[in-house]
Amino acid sequence: MESMGPAGIRAAGPAGGTDQVELLRKQYEALICELLGRGRGEQAYQIADIAVAQGLWEERLHRPITLHPATGSEPFFDPADFWFLDLLAENWPQVRAEIDSVADPVAAGMSTAGLDGSSVRGGKWHQLMFWDRGRRFERAHELFPVTAELLSAIPEATEFGNGFVMLSWLQPGTWIAPHCGPTNSKARTHFCIRTDPKARMRVGDQERGWEDGQSFVFDDSFEHEVWHEGDGPRVVLLIDVPNPRLVDAERVRRQDQAAWTEEMQTFMSAMQLSRVSREAEGVSTVFSEPVLEFIESYLDTRDLQAVEFRHGALQVTPASASASGRQRV
Repeated sequence: MESMGPAGIRAAGPAGGTDQVELLRKQYEALICELLGRGRGEQAYQIADIAVAQGLWEERLHRPITLHPATGSEPFFDPADFWFLDLLAENWPQVRAEIDSVADPVAAGMSTAGLDGSSVRGGKWHQLMFWDRGRRFERAHELFPVTAELLSAIPEATEFGNGFVMLSWLQPGTWIAPHCGPTNSKARTHFCIRTDPKARMRVGDQERGWEDGQSFVFDDSFEHEVWHEGDGPRVVLLIDVPNPRLVDAERVRRQDQAAWTEEMQTFMSAMQLSRVSREAEGVSTVFSEPVLEFIESYLDTRDLQAVEFRHGALQVTPASASASGRQRV
């Protein structure tokens, strides 16, 4: 029997094609996370239970969009399955000393996460990328060379595929609302550089804190959230490696690479970009013709030389004015 899913889409249940099932999961997950972020947990879990009853997921707290065959699923992994945890612990004093040299994450060039409000519902969360699917980020390597050299000794995290490494700097007062990662293809390590006892995390139905110099590994496709009610920053290295429970890890790696291409296609379509390229000065973007026509029309009809959007406000430069003649609107 068919049932109605979000946005009026008919749910065919687990017998539906992969694309249809994943589309339904995305619809449900977006609604569930929005309700959880608004503190409406009872309604969110009622919807999650409907999705489970339809066969989209097996349990309400484990809601990945893409669910690969695995030998088991638990919120946390056995640390013994990850050889590099001992390496991280042995080198913690040097990493801690290097990262402690930075007092202000923004001044150091770290980006602010969650600006769209999708997960960060309070406070501030800063990030600095070291590696992402085989790509090395020079800023992090220049700022923290000792840490970068240590991470380079972990091929599972630096190779193309699921490999991903990021410094995560959470300020007091921050709440990262409950959400699920999009796939169970990876195992996520939190290597704690420094923390506060009042910073806590929940994965699935299990809650724990961090300990300086120690790591834990979890499946981020389980619902998880973080809250920081302490006084000092919580700083961890976030390291993604392949999920050791996967039945066919190589097949999953190939699928993830294909999904990465699809992700870029979706992004360019949403942003109406027709071309992006690497140039000597940085990354160059070319918008689609309709977007270019709109921009040209906007500038021409208002006699503007330039328009900038900074700090939440539009700044315009009249065609007859110099750069110093910017106006806020």
